[in-house]
Amino acid sequence: MRLELYTAGVSQASLLNWGSRLSADALAAGLEVVHSPIREAPEVLRGKLRVVLDELCSIPEQRVEFHSADVEQLGTFAYTNYRSRMDQDWNVSLYFPSKEAIFLPFDEKLLSRRVAHLYYREGTSDKVYHLYLTQSLTDNLYSVISRYGRRDGGIQQTEKVFDSNLEAAKKEWSKLRRDKLQKGYQVGYPTPPQQLKLALSF
Repeated sequence: MRLELYTAGVSQASLLNWGSRLSADALAAGLEVVHSPIREAPEVLRGKLRVVLDELCSIPEQRVEFHSADVEQLGTFAYTNYRSRMDQDWNVSLYFPSKEAIFLPFDEKLLSRRVAHLYYREGTSDKVYHLYLTQSLTDNLYSVISRYGRRDGGIQQTEKVFDSNLEAAKKEWSKLRRDKLQKGYQVGYPTPPQQLKLALSF
């Protein structure tokens, strides 16, 4: 199995420092990691990795591939390293190629097939809206999760479940995104601390 980690806006020194430690840890764990710069044209990446570009709000510059026949070990190793990079404020995304989805930074058991990070600022209003079309890591159950609130404030979360109906989930995600854009929200990249907030108020 293969997982892919993508980064954007990370310095070469930081990548080299982390890469050497990552390779040593992977060797000790019996996994293979492959580091490579992104050479595909942006239009090719938009076709192949739309959800990654939407998560990063940028064109990725570096790719790290994780390989192992042990699915559980690979998932744990890759996700742990992904979260460690987020803790360092990296712009990073962990992609599951066979499912065409990314891992969510706030729930390791969920993947997201579509992502939108939206912001609204006017007068004293300063709001964020993060929208995910999610899929369970272990089966084909879908939902649409909205995480929203004031920027740097408490984040609330709502979820609408669609069971195995992917098309209905896609329509709901698209509708919510369209509605927010019509209200003046703009696309933008969330800082890792905003994504990782787990204190939810319902």
